[in-house]
Amino acid sequence: MDKDIVQVILEREPSIKNPILIEGFPGIGLVGNIASQYIVNELKMTYLGAMSSKYFPPLAVLLGGVVNMPVRIYEDANLGILILTADVPVHPLASYDIGKEIVSWAESINAKEMVCLAGITVMSDEHRVFGAVSRKELLEKIKDMAEIFELGTITGITGSIMNECRIRNLPAICLLGETASAEPDPRAAIAAIETLNKIYGLGVSTAKLAEQAQQIEVQMAQLAQQMKAAQPEEQPKIAKEFPMYG
Repeated sequence: MDKDIVQVILEREPSIKNPILIEGFPGIGLVGNIASQYIVNELKMTYLGAMSSKYFPPLAVLLGGVVNMPVRIYEDANLGILILTADVPVHPLASYDIGKEIVSWAESINAKEMVCLAGITVMSDEHRVFGAVSRKELLEKIKDMAEIFELGTITGITGSIMNECRIRNLPAICLLGETASAEPDPRAAIAAIETLNKIYGLGVSTAKLAEQAQQIEVQMAQLAQQMKAAQPEEQPKIAKEFPMYG
């Protein structure tokens, strides 16, 4: 791993030998961010550490009044999963390098599979989940759980991670929660979590997320505005790549 690009700062090493690594960065509808953080909270996952990079926006995240890094790593040893959850977007110009380093770290901990959570804008209120994979044989694993994303593009950091997994032959699945707009969409995150449950048997209840959906939409919109204010002036294209921040 290139420490000039990404630094992994662990308070404790992962205890799982071959984990499934689930990532959730902000993107369309903040689906990945909302879903990954909710899973962490609902499963009361163990905090392992964080990732830091000069390419991340300069901010600290407050959780219960305590300062936390904006990109954090958690573990559930019983389920065999690690979660990389982020409260900051990755600038498009840095997505390739950051994605490459995330996959390098996944390989260093012998991850057997990666799962990318993100959103996709479709003019529908159905909240379907679309799936894509890095290796063709994985389609069999998701075909009855998600709608296969037959033709299109996966943008941003998630697209970079999936490309790098394809290059390195690391099994990876991308789950895209359908949302009708670029605004924070907890209901799309619920659909993504329920699809994860079907594929991996996580057993994560989404009842609390459904109850808190409206409150979360407001909170995430506020965070998006803070993120917009934190972007350096020399990065004017961020609003185009991440419309929920624009």
